[in-house]
Amino acid sequence: MDKAQSGVYAEPNLHGLTLFCHVMSDDVESLRRKLARFPAILRDLDARFSEGMLTGFVGIGADYWDILYPHKRPLHLQAFPELSDGDREAPRHPYDLVIQIRCDRFDANYLAGRTLMEWFGYDIEVAEQIRSFRYLDGRDLTGFIDAPDNPRGMRKRNVALVEAQDDADFVDGSYLFVQKFRHDLRRWDYLGPEKQELLMGREKVSGERLSEAKIEGVTHAAKSRLIDSSEQPIPLLRQNMPWGDLREQGLLAMYFSHSPKMVVQWLKNRYYADEQGAYDPLLDYSQAVSSSGFFVPSMRFMEANKEVADDIADYEEGSTA
Repeated sequence: MDKAQSGVYAEPNLHGLTLFCHVMSDDVESLRRKLARFPAILRDLDARFSEGMLTGFVGIGADYWDILYPHKRPLHLQAFPELSDGDREAPRHPYDLVIQIRCDRFDANYLAGRTLMEWFGYDIEVAEQIRSFRYLDGRDLTGFIDAPDNPRGMRKRNVALVEAQDDADFVDGSYLFVQKFRHDLRRWDYLGPEKQELLMGREKVSGERLSEAKIEGVTHAAKSRLIDSSEQPIPLLRQNMPWGDLREQGLLAMYFSHSPKMVVQWLKNRYYADEQGAYDPLLDYSQAVSSSGFFVPSMRFMEANKEVADDIADYEEGSTA
């Protein structure tokens, strides 16, 4: 059985439901047992709606982890980094849990969400829910192919999942940063396709990089490339999906990695102006309205640690006797 949660590196789906939650109960033992059951509930729903390819995951907020699993903490788990430079900022909204369900059937996605909310009951409260969707052939609402340089095949696992040499206690887990972006599509559309391509550094239809001869100034492609300053690859899997209605729209960006420090540098490269004053120009048209940091533990970890609070309590009682 695969040990990673199914939604971490799954193929894209047509519909997404993401729930940002606060824990309302002090009974962490009960919540831990419910979390351990989470993957099995998803498997049952996936079997019921097999044609929908239902997947999902639950992530634990960086600030809540030590309450839920006080005995072990992922080595590099951190809150979303502070990003603010000029008019560009990424407001941080800490949540205790994030739950995402993806499926090719809208009704099955809805039913899965209801089923999970009934399972968690009054232990959690949904602070924000976002319904997302696949747009055309995997494009952002800007009209460009989203994350055209995303890893594919088995490389998705390799960049997203923690391995034994990274942190032996958390193998097959994944660090996750989430950003909810709101697009200014009126201003974006006013640019027109030619200026949009120059800003993105890519052809709008194919997603191919523009030739250097066509590029004027800094581009989104240059500022978001998955190569660091030492020319080393940045292990990053983006599982992004558009969200919105006819009033407001944007992108729900999900960054999975086994090395969050490198992802933080990637984010800073986009937000902070360099010596020439250049930053990711797409941020002039898309603003982050919330940003959060999580760890998505493996199914094995949640199962193996569902009773740990009782063990700790027994140990503490014995040590003070």
